[in-house]
Amino acid sequence: MNLSHTVKWFLLVPLVSVMWAGCGAIEPPPPSYPHATVTFDVTVPADTPANVVVTVVGSDPSLGGGTAPGFRLRRQETHYLGSVRLPVGEEVSFELWVDEAWRPELSAEGSPVPRHSFRVDGDMTVNATVERWGEPGQGPR
Repeated sequence: MNLSHTVKWFLLVPLVSVMWAGCGAIEPPPPSYPHATVTFDVTVPADTPANVVVTVVGSDPSLGGGTAPGFRLRRQETHYLGSVRLPVGEEVSFELWVDEAWRPELSAEGSPVPRHSFRVDGDMTVNATVERWGEPGQGPR
């Protein structure tokens, strides 16, 4: 056996032992859960000041997990828009609030609006129209 052949064996033995030691130690990748882009498109009353912030407070952690601060939308003319990634198949419920004074969404008659809800079936747009805003309150908790 010449020297170069011996060196090859010294390199091969550690390589083979590492391969054997690692057998079964490789873990599969974590399961991936499909997500979809959900865009909120909220139409606000004409008397809504241009400088207010509309917030979606919803059941998913991306929307605050039911508590403040929620997910803030961006104003574009008479609409507020924003997109989040949510798990496909998830049932989501949410409320709309305006400003940090936490003025809730009300019906045209002035009564509280029930929570909006939808199922994430893929990339989608959730449309909502606010009839009017209520008086400042304590907001979602």
